[in-house]
Amino acid sequence: MVKSIVLITLLGIAIGLTTGLLDSFFHFVGFEEYKIINITIFALFFIGIYWSTLFLRKRLLDGFMNYWRAFINTVYIGTISSLVISTIRYVYLKHVVNIDIEAIRNNTEKTMLDYYSLYKEELIENRLSFIEFSYDPFISSAFYFFYYLTFVIIFALIASVFLRRIDRNISL
Repeated sequence: MVKSIVLITLLGIAIGLTTGLLDSFFHFVGFEEYKIINITIFALFFIGIYWSTLFLRKRLLDGFMNYWRAFINTVYIGTISSLVISTIRYVYLKHVVNIDIEAIRNNTEKTMLDYYSLYKEELIENRLSFIEFSYDPFISSAFYFFYYLTFVIIFALIASVFLRRIDRNISL
């Protein structure tokens, strides 16, 4: 039991570090707008979780795992990975990149006024205050955690069907 918890933790940390560092690197070099890079990083995240659960099934469970065990292991690995990713996001936003929130606020306000002049001033202010709120490093990393965790749970529900393998040997 302890061996599996340590292995799940290490696998989750490895996946989280890889995904989080790749995401931060591409954000740092200015490639965060490229959807194909974001999708690739997201796909690598889920491939890592899937392979890690397969590895657990093979190494610790003699190749057999029921649906519930596959689901739980997938969620555990994904949760640890999501926590590591959100921690990297927090460190990145807090200590690496200097976000000029005032410039973002001014650009957003200008864009809203230029393209959506029918918006009421109250709606514009609400949008600008949400931008200030969401660019806080702690809030942004919390959003990252819950974003990834939501997809991990959905992924675990689906992937566990393919990860399970039951021993059907009923010989006496």
